[in-house]
Formats: sequence, C-alpha cells, structure tokens
Amino acid sequence: MQIIHSSVNRVFSGALLSIMVFYPWNAKSELPPGKKIDWKEPAPVLFSPQIVSTEDDEFGPTFTPDGTTIYFTKRNASTISSNVMVICYSTLKNGNWTTPQIAPFSGKYKDFNPSISPDGTTLFFISDRKSPTKTKNDTDIWMVKKSGSGWTDPVNLGAPVNSAGWELGCSVANDGTIYFSSTGKTGNLDLYRSRILNGKYQEPENLGDSVNSEFAETDPFIAPDQSYLLFSSQGRPDAICGKGASADYARSDLYISFRKDGKWTRAKNLGAVVNSPADESGPTVSKDGSTLYFTSERNFIELPMKVKLTYSYLEQHLHGTANGLGDIYEFPMTELLKNLQ
Repeated sequence: MQIIHSSVNRVFSGALLSIMVFYPWNAKSELPPGKKIDWKEPAPVLFSPQIVSTEDDEFGPTFTPDGTTIYFTKRNASTISSNVMVICYSTLKNGNWTTPQIAPFSGKYKDFNPSISPDGTTLFFISDRKSPTKTKNDTDIWMVKKSGSGWTDPVNLGAPVNSAGWELGCSVANDGTIYFSSTGKTGNLDLYRSRILNGKYQEPENLGDSVNSEFAETDPFIAPDQSYLLFSSQGRPDAICGKGASADYARSDLYISFRKDGKWTRAKNLGAVVNSPADESGPTVSKDGSTLYFTSERNFIELPMKVKLTYSYLEQHLHGTANGLGDIYEFPMTELLKNLQ
C-alpha cells in the first residue's frame, strides 16, 4: 500500500527525517527580529500551546458536545522500531486545559483518530488491536460507550463497516449514519457512509466521484445534519502544496463538499487561509458549528530564511510547537462557510 497523507503516514511509516521546506505557520508564531507578516485574512491559531499542542506529534482532535474535553492522538517518532499511537484527553477547568492523560481504553496498541458522536454517548476510534473476527494486521473502527464518568471496553464495529482492508477515520451524524474511510472495496482510500436500520449498520455506500477521486480520501467529519462533509485528500492537482516543498511526495489538504438536493457537490479545497504546503488533516467542528479544529505539520522554516538563523533560535523552535510535527489549530468555521458555499 502506498504511503499517503499525514495520519496514514503515521500508521505505515516512521518519522520522515529529511529536511522539508514549509511556509511560516501563522501570524501568532514567534518570528526573528525585524520580520513581520501583515495578514489580510484570519489565520489559524495554535490550540492550547505547550499543553495539548506541543513539540511532539499530536493529531486528530475531537470534542465532547459541551466543548470541555478534547480527545486527540499522540504519536512517538520512530524509524527503527514500531511506533505507538495513543488517544489522550484534556479537560477545560477554570478557563485552562489540564495536562493530558491517556484515555483508559488506550495505551497498548496503535489507537488514533478518535471521533465523538454528536450526543456524546459514543466515541469511535481506529485501532490495529486484535479481535475474534480479524484475520489480518490492518486497522478497524472500534467504539466505546459512555458509562458513568468513564467508558466501556472497546468493541469492534464489525462488518459491513469494517472490512478486510484498512479503515482509517470516521465520523457520525445525528441519525447515527457513520461516514468513514476504507480501502476495503477498491484498494484505494475512499469515503463511504453506512446508515443504521433497526440498530444495524447497512452495506456501505461509496460517496461518489464528487467526493472521492483517484487519490486518497480520509479523515471525514460529517456535519451532524449531514449538510456538509470535511475531509483530507492527498495528491490532488488543486492542492496548495502540490508535490510539497523540497521532498518529492504529495502532502494532504482539507476539502469540503456540501449536500444539496440529495447530492454531494464537487469537493472544494479550503484554500491557503487554512491549508499550507505541509500536511493538513483530521478536521472536526465544534458543536455550535462556529470553530474548525484541524491538524497541521507546518513549521517555522522558509528557504532562504529572510533573517539568518541563530543557533539559539533554531533550538528554541525545533523543541517547540510548529516544528514540522503535528499540532492542532483552530479557525472560524463561519468564515469558511461564507466563502465556500
């Protein structure tokens, strides 16, 4: 299977250690003396710097409906041994996010891309853990149910949603319809949906060529009323990054498709106000629909540097956020919808 966009790279490969060139990450970043950026549009803002977003690799956020708990994935870097991905959470207390903890159902396997149902009763996630129905070392969709102040033991969603291929992201609408990414039907990562009838998931439906393409589509977020779909795709001709910066592989961008008259509109790139020459992935939207959260690997480097680097500046930024590993950002969703519909 080919190496594809950021969250999938994290599953199939170790850290990419080659030097890559990205644009400055946003107007809030620290800049060398004398360098200024005059933004004419709002820029993505780093979410909870040094607590949730750190010098480590974080991706795939999701929030409880009240917005007071975030679940996300943290991954270790490794090129010589298997890596681990764990689902962590942080809660908002007195206006501050608490030090993250590993979720009680995670910590032993590759668990990633959590997604909480609109009513907050179910958390779905992707994992390579074993189950009685699994015969291959792929990844499936699992779920835990709210139980008091905690969660039940994880349960594999099973067929027909999970397949003999790889499932790599999911999101659930108000009526229980699950949207997910899978290689099971075609070998290519496409987006599907499965409706619930009498408590059982039905045969998945491919979302069609207005959404899917010859490239990889994954990380879906479905609006609770199914009015729009956000997702990430790698390698499309309209990508902000194209072939990337200095390394010859395609990065992923975020896209949106609207549901109109029962059909999906042609997917649109969210544009350079959100996307960058680095990987963007893992979109999710707050319960009130006002804020987009997503993952980006953008960093502080541009070549040639307009101000010559000093060693202290380089060390500070290599060991801080926006260093090329995944961070979580936020952006006004209402602004995007106004410009894209």
